[in-house]
Amino acid sequence: MKIARSILSCLLCACIMCGLVCFAFAEGSGARLYNVYGNHMLFQQNADAVFAGEAASGTKLTVKLKDQAGKTVESASGTASLDGTFSLSLPAPAGSFEAYTVILTADGSKFCTLKDVVFGELWLSFGQSNMEYSLSITPEGREMQQSGTTGSEALRVLQISHPVKDGALFADAAPQTDAQNCHWYTGDRTDVYSMSAVAYFFAEKIIEKLKMPVGILNAAVGGSAIAAWLPRQAIEADESVLSAMKAHNNYLSTNDWNNGKRNYLLDMSGLFNSKIAPLKNFRPAGSIWYQGETDFMFYDDPAFYAQMFDLMQNSYSSLFSLENRRLPIVFTQLVSYDYNKGPYAETRFNDVFTSLAAVDPATRSEVVISDLSPAYYEDCGAIHPMTKKPIGERMANCAEGLIYDGAMPTSSPAKTAMKVQGQDVLVTFSNTGDGLVCSGKELRGFSVYGADGVCLSAEAEIVSADTVRVHCDEITDPAGAAYAVNSLSPGANLWSIFQGEPYLPAASFGAYDPSIKKHFDDADWLRCDTLTAWQNSSGDPGVQNIWTASGSDLAVCDDAAEGSGSLFVKANSPCFSVIAPFSKRKNLEQKIHDNLDTDLSQYGTLTVRLKNNGKHALTLKQLQLFTDTSLWFAPLCLQSKMNCAVIPADGAWHTYSFDLNKLGFFGGAVDRWSNEALKSVISLRLCFFGSGAALQIDGFRFTAEAQSGENSAAFLQQLVLRIAAFLEKIGTMLHIR
Repeated sequence: MKIARSILSCLLCACIMCGLVCFAFAEGSGARLYNVYGNHMLFQQNADAVFAGEAASGTKLTVKLKDQAGKTVESASGTASLDGTFSLSLPAPAGSFEAYTVILTADGSKFCTLKDVVFGELWLSFGQSNMEYSLSITPEGREMQQSGTTGSEALRVLQISHPVKDGALFADAAPQTDAQNCHWYTGDRTDVYSMSAVAYFFAEKIIEKLKMPVGILNAAVGGSAIAAWLPRQAIEADESVLSAMKAHNNYLSTNDWNNGKRNYLLDMSGLFNSKIAPLKNFRPAGSIWYQGETDFMFYDDPAFYAQMFDLMQNSYSSLFSLENRRLPIVFTQLVSYDYNKGPYAETRFNDVFTSLAAVDPATRSEVVISDLSPAYYEDCGAIHPMTKKPIGERMANCAEGLIYDGAMPTSSPAKTAMKVQGQDVLVTFSNTGDGLVCSGKELRGFSVYGADGVCLSAEAEIVSADTVRVHCDEITDPAGAAYAVNSLSPGANLWSIFQGEPYLPAASFGAYDPSIKKHFDDADWLRCDTLTAWQNSSGDPGVQNIWTASGSDLAVCDDAAEGSGSLFVKANSPCFSVIAPFSKRKNLEQKIHDNLDTDLSQYGTLTVRLKNNGKHALTLKQLQLFTDTSLWFAPLCLQSKMNCAVIPADGAWHTYSFDLNKLGFFGGAVDRWSNEALKSVISLRLCFFGSGAALQIDGFRFTAEAQSGENSAAFLQQLVLRIAAFLEKIGTMLHIR
């Protein structure tokens, strides 16, 4: 018995010693995988599964891929190089829900085991804050948290945290071989609440489509500029980009970088070095990109942005060793927000995304989002709308067409041709899927312009699978058309259709058209079919009143027989008014909503339809156009030849047109002022007089300026108005004091 115990003790000691020797041997090799690898990770199916890390020079390394039965499916061997790094590559199997185990050894000793490794579709998710915006602060994510539900176990996420040095965000000067802090997790864990919301909804839809796991390399950084995502080597190798960056003062030489404090979000190459370069051993199927707001605010140079975007796609394709093919990239437009640049500047910048997709439709997809509500949570800020699910799902639609299903549209419909045919303009679109469709009762958002370049509201109808006919009665000799040119276009409703369902909304066009002198603002107040709508307003964005009333009550008519899409006005005073506010006063400053075009100086007339449902005739005393809080003009009514008009009590619709070149200052003589005085209108007011009035107001329409040439009195008019506005502000300040 004692002998047996002695033998057992010796064997146990021997085993322990062997284990210690093996451990010491493995430790001596210094072998380790980079941080970007971990349990629950996903590799791109049917590609090279690359395992990279560090080990002492000359160390012999092996990697084995084992299935659930413990059988080795694939294996590879190699030797650590002189610089102390290694890279082993396995052919990845086809995607499935099967989980594998990966075992790595150094000089025969195991130093790493990766569990629950799957193969499927891997995507890079990057950009700025609206891509970084987490699932937890969407309505869907908050509901998930409250109910304790999570996502799919088939979702695999590599969360790449921001690098930190001395407690602050840190931008690396050179490309890094590894990420400072990152980890993999599955979508059925609570970690998923912190991942990109757009990427979450994107991945879940792809999982549902392909019936296989999807991985997300989650790398977005709020507030980042595109230059920060570009590698220095690529910038300096491209003379055109290098020259443009120097012209915009955002190129940094190596000396500049080393001799100054770096901005983690803006400085060229910093984010690429820290967050993208460490991913070079992955082989993503594609990427999703939501960025541009920073570049729009700082530079507003679409051509410059397009140069950098092109360089980014090319350099990433090289980084990921995609064998002479471009990394597919699905991108979205800018978020609708008050950038304080007017209603069309953002659309002009968004047009660059449409052009980028058109240049290379085989690897690029544009997602239109200008129709989506920019509602937000107070703690997130207006530039961060909580509407993320439709964006992720639209991106998934594009990815499906781009990579997984050639029958599906690959991008939002975009204008490819425009032809004038008589009094009509025929617009042809690409990416129409099974055809074009109107997502509402009638197409909205289209306008037509003539030789004078002034756009007017137009009717539109789909006449074939890829063509829309656009028509405006007021323009007999059209030169072209435009669509959804406002930065916020919730009314624009032309979509592609696929398998009987609206698929992707169409992209705007016309914002860059040099022939257009004056865009038409398809504003909600013109249609009289809503009392409130979203307004982009500095410091106070949100749902604002489109119409207000004094001495009367308002409602929207929904009865087609009564004139659906009109305002019901019930007076409770003999004198009453209906007001369309285009701005909001904050402190002493009148702030015009950024998504409203209030320059009426290029229009000739403004027409409105009115119906008197009361028992007595009603007087429209004046249509007042305010250019400041107490400065207003009343245009001549063409029907009455005065600035007032009588509306008979016959229950019929009557049309009243107002000449914007015959304005009365404070309601005075109506031939003293022209539309040059209407460069910035802050509100419109319809003033009525009549007892027991019941009235309906239908939509407004503009016609183009009838006069030719510049108005000789324009300068004097503007000078008088500025003096009057200045005196008014002084009076207001004195009153406040």
